[in-house]
Amino acid sequence: MEESFPLDLKEELSESGEKIGIEAELEEDTIQPFDPQEISIQQRNVAMDVIIRRLRQGSIQLAPSFQRKEVWNSTRKCRLIESLMLKIPLPMFYVAADEEGNWEVVDGLQRLSTIRDFIIGNKDGVRLQLKNLEFLGSKYDGKTFAAIENDINEQKLVNDIYETEMRFTVINPGTPEAVKRNIFKRINTGGMPLTSQEIRHALYEGKSSQLLQELTNSKEFLKTVGSKIDDSRMGASELILRLLSFMLIDRSFYKSGMDNWLSDTMRIINLFPNPKDIQLIKIFQNTEMPILKLQTIDEIKSKFELAMLRSAIIFDGHAFRKSLPGDTRKSPINKSLFEIWGNILSELSNESFVKLEINKELLLKEYALLFKDLEFNNAISRHSSSSKGVMDGFSRIKVLVEKIINGEES
Repeated sequence: MEESFPLDLKEELSESGEKIGIEAELEEDTIQPFDPQEISIQQRNVAMDVIIRRLRQGSIQLAPSFQRKEVWNSTRKCRLIESLMLKIPLPMFYVAADEEGNWEVVDGLQRLSTIRDFIIGNKDGVRLQLKNLEFLGSKYDGKTFAAIENDINEQKLVNDIYETEMRFTVINPGTPEAVKRNIFKRINTGGMPLTSQEIRHALYEGKSSQLLQELTNSKEFLKTVGSKIDDSRMGASELILRLLSFMLIDRSFYKSGMDNWLSDTMRIINLFPNPKDIQLIKIFQNTEMPILKLQTIDEIKSKFELAMLRSAIIFDGHAFRKSLPGDTRKSPINKSLFEIWGNILSELSNESFVKLEINKELLLKEYALLFKDLEFNNAISRHSSSSKGVMDGFSRIKVLVEKIINGEES
C-alpha cells in the first residue's frame, strides 16, 4: 500500500543522536532588528567570597533542571578545584542579571556548581572530596574544603581561594530578550549546541518550565503520541509550548518570529494566575498587547488534556502526523499539525465533536486530499513559522472540520 506521506522526513535528534519522532523544521532565518544602544553588557572581576555569598543567598541561579545529563564527573570537578589552588585563571563566566540583581547563568554552570559543591556543599549539603588531583594529590587527595579551612597551616591557601577574582560578563536588565537569547546561543561552550527551547528554559525557568515538564510526562500526551519522547534536548517541550502559545493568544497577533512568540508565552505563563496589564506591557513593549484567552495554569492543563483525548479518538495512533490510519508506517509528529489540531479540537463544543467523530471516516478521506496540496504542505513545513503559514495551515484544517460538522458536500 502506498503511504500517504514522504518517507524521507527528517527528524529531530536526542542528546545521544537518536531520532525522537518529531519532524525537524528549518531554522528560522527571520532577523529581528534591535537598537544596539539597548544592549547593556558589563565585564567585571568578581572575588570568590562575593560569589560564595551570592550562592548562599540563591542570587546566582544554577537552574539544576536545565542541566543536561552530561554533568561533570568527580575527577573533572576536582581538576577544576586544583586549577583554583594553582592560581590558574578560569574561563569567562556569562550571566544575565534581572532587575532584583539575581544572576541567571548563561555559560559556566558546571564550573559554578563545582565551586559550590567544594566550598558550600551540594543541594544535600555534601561537600566535594578531592581525589585524582594531577599535581597536588599527595597533599590534598581525600580532603574537603572544611578540612583545609580548619587546618591552621593552610590559611594562606584558604585566603588565596576566597580572594581569587574571576571574570564575569553580566548581561544587564533592559537588554532585549531576543538579544539575550542570541548571546546565549553564541557564547555557550557546553559541547553540543543548545536548542532554542533549551535556551528559553534556562532564561525563563519558572511556572512555564514546570508546566512543560509535567505535560510532557502526562498520561494523556503519552497515550496520544504513542510513546515517551526523548526530551533531553527539549523537543517535546517545544512541541507542547507551541500548542499552548496559540491556546493562550489568538493567532491573529502572531508576526513572523516563532522564537519571540514562544519566549513571550513562557514569560506570560510565569506570571500566572491572572497576570496584570502592567506586567504584560513589559513583555509586549512596542507591540499590540493581546487579550489572553486563558488566565490560570489549571485552565491550560484542562484544555491540553481535552486536545490530547480528542486527537487520540479521531486519529487512531496517527495524531499530529502526516501519516493516516491505514498507513503501515507512522511519520514523525509535525509541530504545526500538533498545534493546529490541538487548538481546533479543544475549541469544539461536545455536540460538534460528537458529529465530527461520527463522520471520522469522511474527515480522514478529505484530510488526505489536503496533503496533495503544495500550498498546504508548505504552510505546515517550510513556511510553518511565517505569519502566512501559521494562518494558512490553521484556516485550511478549520474549514475542513466545519464542513464535516455541518454536513456539507465536497
